[in-house]
Amino acid sequence: MIRRHAPVLLAFCALGALACSSTDANEGTPSGSGGSGSGGEEGDGGRSSGGGGSSNSGGKSSGGSISAAGGGSGECDDSALASASKVCKPNADPCGLNSGYPGDEYCILPPPEGKGIQIHFGPKDYKDPEEIAKYLIKPGEEYNAYGLATIPGAGERWYNYTQIRMRPGSHHLINQMVQETEDIPDGFIVDDLGKPKLGCPGRAVGGFPGTQNLIRNMPPGGQHAPENKGIGSRLLPDTRLCVNHHGYNYGTDDPQLRDVWINIWFVPKEEVTQPTIPVFVMAGPFGAIEPYSQEILKASATVTGEGRITNLFGHRHAWTTRFAVWKNEDLVYDSWDWEESVAFNYDSITENPPLNPDAKKDGAVSGELPLTAGDKISIECDIDNQSDNTLTFRNELYTGEMCILFGSTVGTNVGNIPRGMTGG
Repeated sequence: MIRRHAPVLLAFCALGALACSSTDANEGTPSGSGGSGSGGEEGDGGRSSGGGGSSNSGGKSSGGSISAAGGGSGECDDSALASASKVCKPNADPCGLNSGYPGDEYCILPPPEGKGIQIHFGPKDYKDPEEIAKYLIKPGEEYNAYGLATIPGAGERWYNYTQIRMRPGSHHLINQMVQETEDIPDGFIVDDLGKPKLGCPGRAVGGFPGTQNLIRNMPPGGQHAPENKGIGSRLLPDTRLCVNHHGYNYGTDDPQLRDVWINIWFVPKEEVTQPTIPVFVMAGPFGAIEPYSQEILKASATVTGEGRITNLFGHRHAWTTRFAVWKNEDLVYDSWDWEESVAFNYDSITENPPLNPDAKKDGAVSGELPLTAGDKISIECDIDNQSDNTLTFRNELYTGEMCILFGSTVGTNVGNIPRGMTGG
């Protein structure tokens, strides 16, 4: 393993109701739990065939992955990786949207009836210009916006497999479950002047998986590693999803559409024996980063119990060239692409790309990542501000920066976890 010997700073986010506040905006804490499916089942939502002992890459891909499950067909599968930036079939329209805007190929069909549900945040009618206009973002615009989406069905349910898809131009998706929002319609939340309002309305009651990837599968292919049997999360009754979507439209001359599709696959409550817990470690920045300067942000969290990390991803913006994570002195996660901070899984069936910092390649350790009381999880963001802007903790991609580790664990906390985010 690659080792580092450097001091670390203790930095936790003082969270309110599941959100990390700054003077500019709020960034919530995505649960990242999502769990995983048991495999052996195929549905319209893209769940791959089962088969024990298969290995799926935990890294990102330029366009899906060949599924190795059960000696598969060899076809490219968008659901086979933890995260990806491009779909296998770039000219496809799997949902038949025909919207006329880029990104129809990212839509995913919902699970079969009775197997799960789909939460959609986006236009309800792609032929209605007024409805489309609510979700457009013009060239040169960037919005860190909040909205509400209906969660279909009623009653408490448990799930262990989550698939998220977003159109290009999406930087992050951070979700919370909220109640007491009956008087607010679905869609982006705006003020009386039609400008975006920051923060979730109603009462926050729990976390929900989020992503910084256009394609995110938790776990890849819906396949559970043997040690993860029993992982699951609770979907609370009488709730809606508060969506924090950070969208941008740079480098194009045409409006783009904002859309999010989330598939949730159900599992019987009695099968959930390992609730997941979100990871949250933040390194700021807590001060100003001057134009044309470099700075390394560091933070750490000390583990208080026994357990294991199941997945990690680092959240940052355009001037952070590297996001790295250590367990004690061992490098376990290394990401070099800010536009898609790669997500890595840590279990007995995932083979991650090997660590290769000399080549500045994304990589991670493979296998289970156990935790013991006293272990230290440390993060580091290398910032190279090659701009005229002074960077502070804020949401804008090019005029602000962030350094936050998200992920999930089983058995113990990593970071300062707010009440209501413990997966059960």
